[in-house]
Amino acid sequence: MIQLYQSEGCPFCVKVRVAFEQLGVSYISKSMPLRVMSPFKEELIQLGGKTQVPFLYDPERSVKMYESDDIIAYVKEHYAK
Repeated sequence: MIQLYQSEGCPFCVKVRVAFEQLGVSYISKSMPLRVMSPFKEELIQLGGKTQVPFLYDPERSVKMYESDDIIAYVKEHYAK
C-alpha cells in the first residue's frame, strides 16, 4: 500500500489528502507534526533524503516522490478507482 508522509498543517499535504479521498485511494498516513519530533523523521530521510512533505512512497513500484501535483498525477494514473 502507498505511504504518504505528511503534516496536518501543510496546505500541500491537505491538497494531496483531499485528492486521495476524491479518487478513493487507500494509503498509509505517516504524520510529521511541524514542531514535534516524529518517529517517521529518520525513515523519511532514509527514503527521500530530506524531511520535506508531502512525500509519497510506493513500495510495490519502488517509487519515491515529493511535490503534491506529481504525487496526485501518479496516484491518478496508478491507483484511482
